[in-house]
Amino acid sequence: MEPQVRLLSLVASASLAAALVTVPGASPALAAPGHDRLVRTVPSWHTPQIADGRVYAIADLGAKVVVGGSFTKVASPGSSTLLDRKYLFAFDKATGKVDSGFRPTLDGEVRALVAGLSGSVFAGGSFKHVNGVARRGVVLVNTSTGARIPSFAPPSMNGHVRDLVAQGSNRLLIGGTFTAVGGKTRKGLASLNRSTGALTSFLTVALIEHHNWNGSGAKGAVGAAKLALAPNGGRLVVIGNFRKANGLDRNQIVVIDTGGLAAVVSGWQTDAFKPACSSRSFDSWVRDVAYSPDGSYFVVVTTGGIHPGTLCDTASRWSATASGAGRTPTWTAASGGDTFLSAAITEQAVYVGGHFRWLNNPTGRDSAQPGAVGRASIAALDPANGLPYTWNPGRNPRGYGVTELLATPGGLWLGYDTAYLGNYQYPRKRIGFFPLSGGAPVPPAHTAGLPGPVYLAAEGVERDVRARYYSGPGQVTRSQPLESSGGVDWREARGGFWVGDELFYGMSDGQLRRRGFDGSSWGAAKLVDPYHDHDGVRPDWDQVSHGKGGTYEGVAPDFYGAELATVTGMFYHAGRLYYTRTGFGGIYWRWFTPSSGAVGAQRFTLVSSGFADVAGGLFAAGGYLYVSRLDGALYRMRWAGGAPSGPRIKVSGPGMDGLSWRARAIFPAT
Repeated sequence: MEPQVRLLSLVASASLAAALVTVPGASPALAAPGHDRLVRTVPSWHTPQIADGRVYAIADLGAKVVVGGSFTKVASPGSSTLLDRKYLFAFDKATGKVDSGFRPTLDGEVRALVAGLSGSVFAGGSFKHVNGVARRGVVLVNTSTGARIPSFAPPSMNGHVRDLVAQGSNRLLIGGTFTAVGGKTRKGLASLNRSTGALTSFLTVALIEHHNWNGSGAKGAVGAAKLALAPNGGRLVVIGNFRKANGLDRNQIVVIDTGGLAAVVSGWQTDAFKPACSSRSFDSWVRDVAYSPDGSYFVVVTTGGIHPGTLCDTASRWSATASGAGRTPTWTAASGGDTFLSAAITEQAVYVGGHFRWLNNPTGRDSAQPGAVGRASIAALDPANGLPYTWNPGRNPRGYGVTELLATPGGLWLGYDTAYLGNYQYPRKRIGFFPLSGGAPVPPAHTAGLPGPVYLAAEGVERDVRARYYSGPGQVTRSQPLESSGGVDWREARGGFWVGDELFYGMSDGQLRRRGFDGSSWGAAKLVDPYHDHDGVRPDWDQVSHGKGGTYEGVAPDFYGAELATVTGMFYHAGRLYYTRTGFGGIYWRWFTPSSGAVGAQRFTLVSSGFADVAGGLFAAGGYLYVSRLDGALYRMRWAGGAPSGPRIKVSGPGMDGLSWRARAIFPAT
């Protein structure tokens, strides 16, 4: 949970002028980062030093980067000379040198930055004057001189701007805590002409009522905290301190259709953000929202404290194509009591920042509980399930947290309030950049299909691994033992699955292992243990103090031990690990990412009966679920949408082709 403050902690969005392109018959689309890998874990040296305050907004304008926040002094890399730069400054992206010509004067914090036309940038925040001239909340400045561009002259507003989004070539959407703009009613949201600043009637959705405050507890200003525009410009997600949007029940989040002549509240609605959580500390507990590059989903991150069963202190993924009331998240990533403040999404990962210590920790109460994976305030999540990838640069000490994340084609920008990245490894005061160049690719997550080879570990009473080729019902070759079984007595196996050129398998000791397997040769076996950092690479996060009486060491999930020792079959499909167990009739599942090998902390039941007699074989391929049973036969049934359906049909086995499919683990592989 973050420190007890009433002011919303927000992260401003930034977009490039070149990121807007015209799509015939549709709203303008935003350019995607175009990442083909994760960003590097070692930050660039070419970033300036920010001596105080926090960074809330970063705009990457190509050769130049503009930064907004609550700071007052900055310095170029390697320099001890502090320069006065209150709330807004620029630097050369190639060198990190502070721009001496860009020196606008503001009297309040900058919370949002958006690229204007060539050579200009929009800034939004709590300021009332810019360069000595009254200009409250939003301004357009020249990026070479810092001069206010007088042709952009928005009307005065009676509150603060918290976020800005450019839609198309001539529309600027603003969110904040105002109730009037230019003397006209605009409650938390408004739209301006991007060239002149004139108030328009496009966005007039009214955000009203405190989320929590009802005369007691924390009281914050009502309005928008953060905006996220779909890449095609057709939908706007707004989070903040409100209960209603245009009179409709929309607690802390509203989805607005922006593809027409006027913005209208969509039918999308959820009750997931209704709980009060720590109402004495927070009037509202949502902190950031970000869209995926393909526009298929968005992610919301929150604070709120330890309130199991709620979305407080979580990151959650939401389908952007869904509609209607009662929406629920696709997945939830829980810290166990620590705040998330920021999010940025690329084609490969969901990057999150805050001051969390662990992820995959839904039962944590300010401590690591089963499933917890240590991550010091920054992490890369698997978009399929919200589990942490291996990527782990860390940021210790954590301070207030990572308040800004911005993914660009070149990498990932971070804004925060401390002086180091890593564990005191890299002096990067309040701003850092992880380049894409030199980053590691996400390990493949493909699985094998049929027709193709299927491998049986410990078939019958054997201890080796044998291969069969499945061509269709009744069309199976007899077993051929592999020349090597990898030095394993496979009679001790407890299910296995092949994904991304690796075999994952359980053993009777209750541990999960992984090793490369190409159909004939084996890689070295390794314990799957992302919960402890003992790879010999500095820092050893298990030994690093997080400042609250402990370290970042995690805890293996309760899937390990007695549960894994009773597994009779398991397989991977679309970000999930499915499995069956001795003495239980159901199919169960947990989230799973092949990258780190993290297994979800929570167990879910897919079906409750019909699978008590699984004999090693459980895998999905080609729209079917294949199951080997204790009678020695292999059966299949329909598999769609992550669930089995229809009758089970025998496709091989005694009485059909004379083959037995009883084994300790059965898996297709290529």
